[in-house]
Amino acid sequence: MKSRAAIQALSLTLAGCTFGTPDENATTPAMKLAPQLEAFTEDALANGAPAVVFHVRDGDREELRATGVNDLETNRKAVATDKIWIIGAGTPMVAVSMMKLVGAGTVRLDDPVSTHLPEFTTIFPAWDRVTVRDLLGSTSGLPDYFPPLIEARTLDDLQTRALTFEERLRIAAGVDLPPGPVSYFVWSATDWEVLGWLLERKHNRPLAEILAGDVFEPAGMGSTRLASPGQPPEPMLHGYVLEEDGNRRDFTRVDAVAGSADSGVISTVEDLAKFLAALTTGQLLSEATWTSMIEAEPSSLGGIRPSDDICPGSRHVIMSGGGGPYSVQSIVSEDGRQQVTMATVLPPRELKVADAPPLVPEMEDAILQTARSLCG
Repeated sequence: MKSRAAIQALSLTLAGCTFGTPDENATTPAMKLAPQLEAFTEDALANGAPAVVFHVRDGDREELRATGVNDLETNRKAVATDKIWIIGAGTPMVAVSMMKLVGAGTVRLDDPVSTHLPEFTTIFPAWDRVTVRDLLGSTSGLPDYFPPLIEARTLDDLQTRALTFEERLRIAAGVDLPPGPVSYFVWSATDWEVLGWLLERKHNRPLAEILAGDVFEPAGMGSTRLASPGQPPEPMLHGYVLEEDGNRRDFTRVDAVAGSADSGVISTVEDLAKFLAALTTGQLLSEATWTSMIEAEPSSLGGIRPSDDICPGSRHVIMSGGGGPYSVQSIVSEDGRQQVTMATVLPPRELKVADAPPLVPEMEDAILQTARSLCG
């Protein structure tokens, strides 16, 4: 980790950064920091993706660019400040709030979940050994509520019927799995719904307010919020799915994940970059807490992935998310100076959870290549 003086210096630099007002092509002056991302963007749009937005920073050089359209009805040009669902990439933000409670001594990582949320073992009676650490590290073994939700609900239901934390957990409880925890990483959106419910219980206020105070405001994420049911706040990058008859459907409103701790955050590429910079440079958590999250075994805590394989002699952190018509990913060096963040609105396809959309591996490869090109 950096020294506190270095962190403060970088914080001042970040605070003074401006990306400018996007021109009609929604680009900052080209600095040729990201030819790999430009190539991916061209390919993605040629294959039907409505929009791609990316941000690259290498020290004091940066590029913020949006390409494509905001929606397929009006064909309004996308701009870099358009918002997007970051499905799953909001979990590190939830983790920050939970680790603040841990740091304050209000919650301990090895506390059984039921110590703070008795409803958990009412719904999962055989899972009494699951701890807060298991949830943060994805070792709870809890069934993922998302696949049965997608399979059981119509598109109309997914778009217009909101769910509570308890309802999401009860959907997961209908999946027959042996009780956890487990000794290995296994992603489950249910982990984060439990954490969101637990946070509301300990704070006695809505998760949206908790995240705003703990994360969005201190990180300067002015365009980020936990979504409420109803039409999301415009301007949004509109995503689409295909109905059974092959017709295209605007799927930008998704009340089923509004308020979700796993999937309910709406943000921008610029705000995601601000979040990871703030997280890795000590603006949100103490150095000791951050280190404990990254170095936890068998997997890191908080829905983030450390990597020592991008640049020789340095560590990076990877954050990713995606679902339905959206995919996002960000890679940042641990000193916060090199960063690559991208969001893609994927080509319309049937809503599935069993397979990754074809463009996603290509997107991840382009981001990884770009991060490696910034190695000093």
